[in-house]
Amino acid sequence: MKKNLKFIIAALLACGIFRPSAEAQVTIGQCLEMAKANYPQVRQLGLIEEASRYDIASISKSWLPQFSVSGKATYQSDVVEMPFDIPGFTFDLPHDQYSLVGEISQTIWDGGASGSQKKVTESGADVQKGQVEVSLYALNERVEKIYLGVLLLDGQIEQNSILEKSLERNARQVQACMDNGTAYKSDMEMIQVNMLNCEQQREELLKDRAAYVAMLEKLTGAELEGKEFTVPDENAEMMMPDEVARPELRLYEAQLVQQEALARQLNSKISPKFSLSLQGGVGRPGLNILKNTFQPYWTAGIRMSWDIGALYTRRDEKRKIDAQTRKIESDKETFLFNTSLDATQMRSAVDKAKALLEKDRKIIALRESIRSSGEEQYRNGVITMTDLMSRIDDEYNAKVAESVHRIQLLMAIYDLKNCMGY
Repeated sequence: MKKNLKFIIAALLACGIFRPSAEAQVTIGQCLEMAKANYPQVRQLGLIEEASRYDIASISKSWLPQFSVSGKATYQSDVVEMPFDIPGFTFDLPHDQYSLVGEISQTIWDGGASGSQKKVTESGADVQKGQVEVSLYALNERVEKIYLGVLLLDGQIEQNSILEKSLERNARQVQACMDNGTAYKSDMEMIQVNMLNCEQQREELLKDRAAYVAMLEKLTGAELEGKEFTVPDENAEMMMPDEVARPELRLYEAQLVQQEALARQLNSKISPKFSLSLQGGVGRPGLNILKNTFQPYWTAGIRMSWDIGALYTRRDEKRKIDAQTRKIESDKETFLFNTSLDATQMRSAVDKAKALLEKDRKIIALRESIRSSGEEQYRNGVITMTDLMSRIDDEYNAKVAESVHRIQLLMAIYDLKNCMGY
């Protein structure tokens, strides 16, 4: 009963009499979005963004005042002694010396190190996200193939239903002829065999469809059983720009930006750095080494540091970055070239599928006319039931071929869309 109801609804849909609610429908675009949101790898995008925020926050804290405490206790084998005696004055430095120092320093110029490091971190995160986006984009093809596979099976199921109705109609006509003594029992048995084959084929199609829907449910994480899979409009889907918009291009751009950030970072490595410093401590001796007692003291000033050792490797590192940049640009050009070739081939496949579909419609019209006249000829005893069944099979095969070619056209269109990035 449920299967018959399903076929009735399908026929009403074809006639435009009945339209299911939006909740009962699902589109290929919705499946693509659900699959992307459901795919485990998509969580990496959030994790990459979170890690990047933490790294940038840590880099920004390098501009906060830095506080440090150090202490030491030493014993010296020798100390400073006066080479002559001064009456009334004793100069006696201890061999054991102690100090405890606290220091606050504030960077006032880091040579652009923190800024360049932020750019490197941000560009590195963009590269990682680009790599994930490329992997996720490959998911589109899997979802589209399964979705269109369901549509192909739906078309075959619909044609199977039409064939079944045609056989039932002819069975009623044969039964009427048998009642009048103008048909043989073997004619009815031939129809019954074909009806059993039709039922068998329908069961196979329904099981295949259930398997496809189950795979799509795994990918999307949604309940799709009982949903109507809407057929995309091939004319609307063909409307796309000629420019390539693949995520690989965004990945190449992110990699180039990363190389630029690394090049700027080389400049910061050879720049001097300045900071303010304030020290306070207590020690024996203190700043006045002539007093052999614990003394508090403090110092304030500006400090400069300049690591010129980076100059030794700067040229090689710059050449390495330049070489990597040229490699990325070459990879990008190769990708665009190959994509252009693939797109040309896929456009040819689209044109071929369109031509086949146009011929299918003409063939179906002729097959319907041949089958209709065949039914009239059988009733008049001109042809046998075998001839009539052959004409019915030819009409059915023509409609199945048209259904297959329609989905092949959609597959070719979506292959082209995937190739171009839309």
